[in-house]
Amino acid sequence: MEIQKGERWRCQNPVCGSEILVTTSSRARGGSNPRCSCGEIMKKPYTQPGLRPFESEVEARVKLEASRD
Repeated sequence: MEIQKGERWRCQNPVCGSEILVTTSSRARGGSNPRCSCGEIMKKPYTQPGLRPFESEVEARVKLEASRD
C-alpha cells in the first residue's frame, strides 16, 4: 500500500483517537494499513467522491483521436 504525502490517517481505537499527517510518501510493509502506537490499525477518513461533468460523445471522440497520434 502506498502512503502519500498530505494524507491523514486515524486510529480506529476510540479511546486512543490518534491522527497522523504524512510528511513523506512511502510504501507500507506487507501491503497493509499502518498501525498506531497503541497497536490498532489506522485508516484514512472517508471522503465523499466528487462528480465530474459528462463529456459529449464528440468531445470523447476528439480526445481519443488526439491520443492515437
